Amino acid sequence: MMGKIVSIINRKGGVGKTTVSLGIADTLVGYTEAPFVPERKVVVAVDLDPQGSLTRALLSEHGRVEDQGRLREVINQGRTVAGALEARLSKPMVPIGNFLKHGLGPSGWTYSLLANEATAWDVERRRSKKPGEAKLKEVMRTILRDLAAQYEYVIVDCPPGQTVLAEAAITSSDLILCPITPDWLSYWGLESFDSYLQDIFRDNEGGNVPEARFVFTKFRDKPPRYDPQNTVQSLVEGFQAPERYVTLLREPGVKAKSGGGPIHLPLDPKLVSRLEGWPHRGRVWPWSKAYTSATQAALLRLIAGMKKELTSG
Repeated sequence: MMGKIVSIINRKGGVGKTTVSLGIADTLVGYTEAPFVPERKVVVAVDLDPQGSLTRALLSEHGRVEDQGRLREVINQGRTVAGALEARLSKPMVPIGNFLKHGLGPSGWTYSLLANEATAWDVERRRSKKPGEAKLKEVMRTILRDLAAQYEYVIVDCPPGQTVLAEAAITSSDLILCPITPDWLSYWGLESFDSYLQDIFRDNEGGNVPEARFVFTKFRDKPPRYDPQNTVQSLVEGFQAPERYVTLLREPGVKAKSGGGPIHLPLDPKLVSRLEGWPHRGRVWPWSKAYTSATQAALLRLIAGMKKELTSG
């Protein structure tokens, strides 16, 4: 049985794509899919952003800029998206497992990573010209399919903007999650997001369009008086299918045409700290310690809504 590919994408930067990717991966292996069984391959995280934010969050040690041995090892060994693409373009049968880093997650041994770093920009630019975009997309789609054949969930952290590799991930996905912050700058970019996704699938010879859902990040319980948060949430809630197939991800279990309540991640300093790497060198770090109780509850609702979409879509 093939696993599910979930792509986290927004053409705007700074909206929480890596936060959502990390939270989903951590929560699947650290809580909802417990107990851990070493032989069971539950999650692989794929960092498609050459800035490598997800890679650094998983491989860096918190507050130890001078000692990043795991990060240097992965980059020096070419166990990255760039390395996998270059290898597969010349030798299509190279096992994708050769490029994975294992033993990551909130307990230190629970999921795998296909890392990324800055050379991926050059690979995409150069290889798009020589073999062509179609070839590069197909190689990326093959990599994701191979991962889905091994893992139950493939979580793809896509780069901002519109890139060849991001489009390959989108057209391979079973579900698309679009993180947004509740502000006007993020909202204005949503007006054309559903059209952008449908254009990609029209260009992909009429391929099926997967479910696509918005998820709010950096949400405040008590926004300042003139903050647009609640207005933006109401406007996004007003997006309705079939005119717009991109709507809010909602929690399951509520009997309503539009589903349950919208799911959003709180503005949380501890969640921000989670992106800075391991807090305690060589120490077990359970899921329950990685996030505040409010963030834990939001992540569990997010996973429940995601699984509902994956089983009903």
